[in-house]
Amino acid sequence: MFGVTDGFDVVIANPPYVKEYVNRSAFDGLRDSPYYQGKMDLWYMFACKGIDMLKQNGILTFIAQNNWVTSYGASKMRNKVIQDTQILSLIDFGAYRIFEAGIQTMVIILKKSTNLENYFFDYRKLISNDAEINDVVMILNKESSAKTEYLTLKIQRSKFINKALTFSASNVQNILEKILGKSNFFLDPQKEVAQGIVCPQEYLNKASQKILGEDFEIGEGIFTLTTQELKALQLSKAELRLIKPFFTTKELNRWKANPHNQKWIIYTDSSFKDKKIVERYPNIKKHLDRFKKVITSDNKPYGLHRARDEFFFKGEKIIVVRKCARPTFIYVDFDSYVSATFYIIKTERINQKYLVGVLNSRLIEFWLRHKGKMQGTNYQIDKEPLVNIPLIKANENTQGAIASVVDKILAITKDEDYLENPDKQAKVHEYEKQIDQLVYKLYGLTEEEIKIIEEQKY
Repeated sequence: MFGVTDGFDVVIANPPYVKEYVNRSAFDGLRDSPYYQGKMDLWYMFACKGIDMLKQNGILTFIAQNNWVTSYGASKMRNKVIQDTQILSLIDFGAYRIFEAGIQTMVIILKKSTNLENYFFDYRKLISNDAEINDVVMILNKESSAKTEYLTLKIQRSKFINKALTFSASNVQNILEKILGKSNFFLDPQKEVAQGIVCPQEYLNKASQKILGEDFEIGEGIFTLTTQELKALQLSKAELRLIKPFFTTKELNRWKANPHNQKWIIYTDSSFKDKKIVERYPNIKKHLDRFKKVITSDNKPYGLHRARDEFFFKGEKIIVVRKCARPTFIYVDFDSYVSATFYIIKTERINQKYLVGVLNSRLIEFWLRHKGKMQGTNYQIDKEPLVNIPLIKANENTQGAIASVVDKILAITKDEDYLENPDKQAKVHEYEKQIDQLVYKLYGLTEEEIKIIEEQKY
């Protein structure tokens, strides 16, 4: 381009942000690229190609989504950045939305260089949920305020290959390393952690109504039904065995699980691609046939897109809210089916009441904030952050001590008036503090280290 053959001095862009599940055609012709991977965003490709287009010591500057530093689908891009460039500056705007579209962003400044194995770079972040445009100007000018954080951080290339790029002040980093060093237990990603059901058509949306016509109502249940809709189908006993209790954030809050579900799901798996199977359930078939034109499941029109292993939905488990302002782990001891809005933990290797207590502790919140996956100031607790939490399988006495405090919390939170009762909420907060202290002791933290965690802005 323009006769340039040895690379550009500068590559600068506001690249397009496109997820493959939103627009598959945008990735046509790119899937054979060495930079392609599942769950990636299109702009990662722009970043990798941009680095290739630079001359040695050339500069790349992007304004881009800020979750690439921890996103599973950005691992190839991160390796490219670590191996082929020197990070000069990362300016993270945190929760502040630079763009009206609501994307959380950062400015990335890289130099194409492999000269240094170890180097320092400039890291800046807005750490307030209520930042304004003046705070953005301040962080660009590196002016101090309560809403900004400035760090000079070290990159040791060999240590960051195939790793998330999480950065913390040295005193915080020391605590994180201590927590990791104390751990002796990690969740098994294959056997103990699973995402909820993927069901593209839970309810009829506006776009689908345009296809089906005005005789269909927006919000009408397709695979997910209200009790009234379920009764109207007049299902047989055999058909009712396919109907499972479906839970949402209306019933699932931190600690608390209300067993009185308001929704039901038609739980059909990939076997329902065989039309002979669905013929055994005529009323369900008749219902789903009404929506056949808009059902996009891989197992359409009668099977859920991803039904998941039913083992995870039965009996005792911990349900995890995937995107949250505060890590939210819920102890559940009854059958409960949930969507991909949640992850499920189910293990027989450790007391699950003890585990939910540790997971809801301030110490694990601190870990996830610095070593998990963040979108601005919000947590995104996917499988990767979950299975990387450094847990401790304590002796039975310690597990029992924490589990007994969890029992006290569960006894309060099961009350119907809990969410409207300040006294009960204050009591739960008191018990949470007790758990925090037990967990700090479990990990062997000093008073000074506890103070650092407690004083963190959450």
